[in-house]
Amino acid sequence: MEQKKVINPLLSKNVNGISLAESVTKITGVNAESNGNAAAFRKEKSDWHAVGWKKFTEGLEDYTGVKGQGAAVWLPTEVKKQIEQLRANSERNIPIRALAAAMIVAFMEEHRKELSSL
Repeated sequence: MEQKKVINPLLSKNVNGISLAESVTKITGVNAESNGNAAAFRKEKSDWHAVGWKKFTEGLEDYTGVKGQGAAVWLPTEVKKQIEQLRANSERNIPIRALAAAMIVAFMEEHRKELSSL
């Protein structure tokens, strides 16, 4: 049986070839590599990845099985297709709304400070 490939939505490139993580870096102007501190940037990115993944998986558990209609949020078709692809590649049946909610909450928690200055 062929193993399904898991795609990280935060690092997946959009139609312009830019990931969500890269977009945030551009918006906030935070990029340790541009300061000549590539080693610190790689460690920071690795730490962020571990913390972000933990928050995502916790959120996924929190939002799976939530009852009720919820609220509508309109996503670009390409984003919804990427979330559907993640769901299709998953080894378990994860609702699309649980995936989307977990992604959004993990990102907001991780970047609360940057988001407050938008």
